[in-house]
Amino acid sequence: MRSRRTIVAATLLISCLWRASPKVDQAFSRADDLGVELAQTEKIDSYVRQKMQARRIPGVALAVVENGKITFQRAYGVANLETETPVKTNSIFEIASVTKQFTAAAIMMLVEEGKVRLDDPIAAYINSAPEAWAKITVRHLLTHTSGIVSAPIVRVDAQGKLTMREGTPLLDITAKRALEVISQSPMVFPAGDRIMYCDAGYFLLGLIIEKASRQTYQDFMQKRFFEPLEMNDSSILDKWKIVKDRVPVYTIRNGQWAPWRRDWQYEVNAFAGICSTLEDLAKWDAALRDGKLLKKSSLDLMWTPAKLNSGQEAMMFGEAYGFGWTLGDVRGHRTVEHGGASGTYILRFLDGGLTIIVLTNLDVPSGSQPVLLARGIAGLIKPEYQTPEMQPPQTDPSPQITNNIKMMLAEMAEERDSPTMTSAYRDFWTGNPGPFRQDDARLLKTLRSLTYLSSDDVAGRGLKRMGDEVARIVYYKGEMANGKAFYFIFWLTKDGKVAQLRFHAE
Repeated sequence: MRSRRTIVAATLLISCLWRASPKVDQAFSRADDLGVELAQTEKIDSYVRQKMQARRIPGVALAVVENGKITFQRAYGVANLETETPVKTNSIFEIASVTKQFTAAAIMMLVEEGKVRLDDPIAAYINSAPEAWAKITVRHLLTHTSGIVSAPIVRVDAQGKLTMREGTPLLDITAKRALEVISQSPMVFPAGDRIMYCDAGYFLLGLIIEKASRQTYQDFMQKRFFEPLEMNDSSILDKWKIVKDRVPVYTIRNGQWAPWRRDWQYEVNAFAGICSTLEDLAKWDAALRDGKLLKKSSLDLMWTPAKLNSGQEAMMFGEAYGFGWTLGDVRGHRTVEHGGASGTYILRFLDGGLTIIVLTNLDVPSGSQPVLLARGIAGLIKPEYQTPEMQPPQTDPSPQITNNIKMMLAEMAEERDSPTMTSAYRDFWTGNPGPFRQDDARLLKTLRSLTYLSSDDVAGRGLKRMGDEVARIVYYKGEMANGKAFYFIFWLTKDGKVAQLRFHAE
């Protein structure tokens, strides 16, 4: 569990953004063009504009995909702040780490063809792998449990801190150079002991794809995915190439919009390198649902929580992780999802046939929160997915459970575990690195009130958190000392124990 904090936005409003751009892409100005009701369309438009203004997002493109078909798509705001070019539904976005699901699917395609085995040591595919990598398998790379240093161009200094290895604004990074830097960096932890988000691991998966397929990563993506699925506007990011309708990414620096300074050009960018559009990503979604690319057994494996050496589920940022996908739920409905640091997100409901694609041009550290945007839109499309913060508070049916939860939060604020936790969650909480616990504890110490919102009875659905079956999900709104609101989600077992907690800023 790790709290996610939003950067406090400056007071500068973005009224100029609304004047500079049309309300929506005129190609999809009629609700009945794609089958979404007019009233629903107006709610989505209002919701998106409100969140864009609150989070200072210059531009958004979004699509609702139901059973592989686009039923709604819109473009809002500005794609390029210098030229005041509006976002279009066919604008091309850098999807950043959403790329990882493509890389994972490529590995699984090669597994089905017998060219890669998940539990092979990666040294079987990477000739110059150092001895320290002897126990790292392909599966470890897919699940971020390898223990390899997190990024392809960083090193670990004498104090154990990650620092940039290279520092020029624009740098061509060959596969050879990236591999050299990674292999010279010490392991962060033994393979399988922990989980840590690792771009470098997905870079190495790109090398494995090249070795097993005898194609470059770029050619493999083009020949096996983009061309067969007619993803005609998708490509691997090339910083030296002019691409029509490509949207630049922005950040907020000193209270102002500024260009995103990720100017490195990787020879093998298997971790964050794909550029794509709403329509192309909808085709990707449909191909996964229809079984055009992978067998159901392969998808099921990709969407199974990774396990650590201890037997615990590998939890990253509060959610289980599979192969290139975060595994979660929305009000008890199972999801697979992933975001990109550029402000992009794909949210897929496994059982309901619904996918929400959100593409923004404001990076996540600046507060774009595309995951919350995607979940809010899902709730507007289907009421059963509506997040509790979108509903009025209800009467608390179990004050005793609420009292137990308040006591648990007070104990966590003192960096202590609680008898209200399940044993698995207690092990997870106490096993978290100290800085993570301290970060959460500092925030919880500022909690001034906790208000019950609603709950979902999910008994019998087979929903699990950290290995324990969940019977009920309870939602609260927390008021912090600084007046900010946080929303809390507790997954409870049938005996009222907390199997997991997550919270996020409003």
